[in-house]
Amino acid sequence: MQSYNPIKKEKKYEKKFLVILVLFVVIAASGGIYFKKRSGAYDVNEEKKVVVNIPSGSGTDSIADILSDAKLIKNKLVFKINVKMSGKASQFKAGEYQFDQSYTNDEIIDDIAAGKIHHSGPKVTVKEGATSAEIIDELVKKKLGIKENYEKLINNPDEFRDKYEFLKDKNIKSLEGFLYPSTYFCSEGESEREVLSRMLNKFDEIYKYKIKPEMEKHKDLNFYDVMKMASIVEKEAVLDEDRPLIASVFYNRLAKDMLLQSDATVQYAFKERKKVVSYNDLKVESPYNSYKYKGLPPTPIANPAWESIEAAINPAATEYLYFVAKEDGGGNNYAKTYEEHLKYEKQYKEQREKKKQETQNKESEAN
Repeated sequence: MQSYNPIKKEKKYEKKFLVILVLFVVIAASGGIYFKKRSGAYDVNEEKKVVVNIPSGSGTDSIADILSDAKLIKNKLVFKINVKMSGKASQFKAGEYQFDQSYTNDEIIDDIAAGKIHHSGPKVTVKEGATSAEIIDELVKKKLGIKENYEKLINNPDEFRDKYEFLKDKNIKSLEGFLYPSTYFCSEGESEREVLSRMLNKFDEIYKYKIKPEMEKHKDLNFYDVMKMASIVEKEAVLDEDRPLIASVFYNRLAKDMLLQSDATVQYAFKERKKVVSYNDLKVESPYNSYKYKGLPPTPIANPAWESIEAAINPAATEYLYFVAKEDGGGNNYAKTYEEHLKYEKQYKEQREKKKQETQNKESEAN
């Protein structure tokens, strides 16, 4: 009969414990090595400069997506853990940043937190609601290309269609609407294609992280129609809070098969913007004349900001069919009936005439 030996059994447990401990240390060390490696440079030998744009309001998830798409980080989850460990997420600043693949996660995090925004070459600001013609004029003024080359590219989306998902609709015949309003820092000698690509890249970011997720909630909407509507809203709105209301007016008109009757679309038919659209201007023969032709215009009439795009996707729920500006510049008066609209229109004209008379009186007194 074999005798029980507690010392031998204890040694057996000690040996098993040591094996488990060693395995744990090895796994932990391997995990640490893996984590450190995935936190390091994407390619320590690559120094080619990559410029990325971090949109305003971007969270860690969105920033990780942007950096991953640009091949600047190896692993999105590891990057997000690095951000969490750094405690700098609340310090992140929007803007364009220049990195190369030799940057580690920590270096990228430090630069974004410090706001080390990339500035080089000619600076071009695309204003909200600018038309492609206005953008071209600004680019040519900054000696960033030739007008004819820009016009040719803008009117031929096929040149860019394979690169951008938002251009996949063959009905899109122009880049009008997709040259996103922002400030761009270009490089000397950039081609017209490269300059336009900067603007399309910016739109692509807004599309991926804001527009597309919202559009997926509204399967009944056509994306290109949304962009046309957004461009009209952009040109008609003065205050942000008016954008969803203006969108609702035009959608309600479309639903009732009414003419949009937007002065902004008529303006687009002319080469130069008019101070005031006259009665004769409303007779212009153009598919952009929404006083003569029903439906949305053939293309967007400007390049809208996100707020107008959002309003076109999520308009206010109203029964309004008309709106007229308030003379004090504080938004619009909205009406469900034509009679009510005429009342507001009369009020607007009276206030405008009163203001005009007061100005003339002051000038007379000064003289």
